[in-house]
Amino acid sequence: MTVRRGGQGKRRVRNFLLDRNFQLKYAGYLVAIALVLSVSLGAVLWRTGATVVAQSRENVRRGEQIVALGNEVVSESRKVSAVVRMNIVKDPDYRDNPDLLAAFNADAESQDARLASQQRQLEQQRIELAEQSEHLASSQRRMLWTLVVVLLVLVLAIGAAGIVVTHKVAGPIFKMKRQLGDVAQGNLRLPAGLRKGDELVEFHEAFREMVVRLREDRERQLAVIDATLAELAERSEGARLEGLRELRADLERSLEPR
Repeated sequence: MTVRRGGQGKRRVRNFLLDRNFQLKYAGYLVAIALVLSVSLGAVLWRTGATVVAQSRENVRRGEQIVALGNEVVSESRKVSAVVRMNIVKDPDYRDNPDLLAAFNADAESQDARLASQQRQLEQQRIELAEQSEHLASSQRRMLWTLVVVLLVLVLAIGAAGIVVTHKVAGPIFKMKRQLGDVAQGNLRLPAGLRKGDELVEFHEAFREMVVRLREDRERQLAVIDATLAELAERSEGARLEGLRELRADLERSLEPR
C-alpha cells in the first residue's frame, strides 16, 4: 500500500509538472521575487527591533548611572548625618537637653529612612529597566525566528502556487502541442476540451476552429472523390480505380479519432 501511495504521489507531481522547464522557470521567478521582498522586509523589521533594543539598553545604562549617583548621595548624606550627630552629642546645649537631642535624632532617622527609600526605588527602577531590556531582546529573537519561519513558508507557498498557476497554462499548451503533432501526421480528430480553470481558452478555441475547418475541407474532398469514383466506376474497370480508393481511405482515416 505504501508503494502504491508513493507512486500516486509521484504521478500527481508529474501531472502538475507537464512542462517542467517552463513551470519551474516561472515558479523560480516568483520565488526569487518573494525572497527579495522577504529579505528586505526582514531586514527592515530587524533593524527597527535592534534600534528599540539599543535604546532600551541605553536607558538601562543611564538608570544604572542614576542609581550609582543616588547611592553616592545617600552615602555622603549618611556620613554628614553621622558627623552632625557626633557634634550634637558634644554640644552642651543638646547634651543637657534630652528632648532637643531626641527631636534631632528622630529627624535624622527620618531623613535616613527617606534616603534609603529613594535608594530602593532607584534600584527597583534599574531592575525593571534591565528586565524590560532583556524582554525586548528576547522578543526580538522570537520575532526573528517567527519571521524566518513565516517568510520561508510564504516563499514555499508562492513557489507551489506558481507551479499550480503555470499548470493552468502548461496544461493547454501541452495538450495543443500533442494535437498539433496529430495534425502534422494527418489526423484531424477534434481537439478535446480544456479543463475548468485552464487558461488560453480563446487560443484553444481558435485552434479547435482551425481543425473544424480542415475537417470540413477534408470532407468536401471526400465528397468530390466519391462523386468521381461513382462516375468513373461506370466507365472504367474497378482495378484501375484502386489507387483512388486508397487515397480516399487515407483521407477518411484522417477524420477518425485515434
